Amino acid sequence: MKRRAVLPWLATLIVMPCAPAPGSDPFAHPVTDEAQLRALLSRPAEKLRKAQVLEGQFRHSRHLREIPKPLVALGEFTFVRDLGVYWHTRQPFDSVVVLTGAGLAQSDDGGPVQRISADEQPAVRLITNIFMALFTLDTQSLSRDFDLFGGVVEGNRWIIGLKPRAKAIAGVFSQATVAGAGEVEQVVLTDAQGDRTLIDLTGIRYSSDLPGADVRALFALPRP
Repeated sequence: MKRRAVLPWLATLIVMPCAPAPGSDPFAHPVTDEAQLRALLSRPAEKLRKAQVLEGQFRHSRHLREIPKPLVALGEFTFVRDLGVYWHTRQPFDSVVVLTGAGLAQSDDGGPVQRISADEQPAVRLITNIFMALFTLDTQSLSRDFDLFGGVVEGNRWIIGLKPRAKAIAGVFSQATVAGAGEVEQVVLTDAQGDRTLIDLTGIRYSSDLPGADVRALFALPRP
């Protein structure tokens, strides 16, 4: 897998273990009432509402039409409420990306840190806000930027669909689905060309305690 520049990396990050049930199509069920969506997501949202820190592993796979096998990356992530996301790719190469309200920072193989300020690139702030809303299932925030769709897939499993309203987001992906049961488990992002990106999250651990110094240190990438 070739390394990506920082901005293209954003386009593949907003995507997250279980696939929707065969034949299920969340886009066949538009959400006309936000209360309907909140009811659907009440169990996972309540669990997330109490969490200050989420940690786990991810499997990121990029499915391109012109390549028969997906491009796969493995690593771990840490999400801290009101702070941001720490994304550490371990394979096939080592890369750390930190996404906060202030912007984005990335370091490959322990090399120099590349930074993009949210003030200089408003798209970075938009992406950060959306990413945080996805992690917390903040339907109010998501409904500002997306037309929402959804329904129960099977038993306690759920799936919601998102179609972006803003051109800035539509330029990154044409639609996305978020699926899970007791928690967010998978996001699938599809771009205008039909390429798909999936990130499966596993081994998720929740903590209602405020992040300690060790967790906060993850977000302090050294200045160049």
